[in-house]
Amino acid sequence: MSETAHAGAAGPGPRPLPPTPADVLTAPTGDDAVDEALGRLRDVQELDLRGQLATFEAVHEALQDRLADSEG
Repeated sequence: MSETAHAGAAGPGPRPLPPTPADVLTAPTGDDAVDEALGRLRDVQELDLRGQLATFEAVHEALQDRLADSEG
């Protein structure tokens, strides 16, 4: 087998890993309202299921409100 064929068989190099929730939650967006909403997700895994649901709904609503505000 030629070197080119062999190198191609191995495939491309390793793919970079996608950002983790911790990466997303600690990266400031530059929008205080968005940063505040996302900050509420930092400890969501420590909550019971009902608490998680309430937090996700509140964050979703806050982000929707911010998006509506930005669209005018």
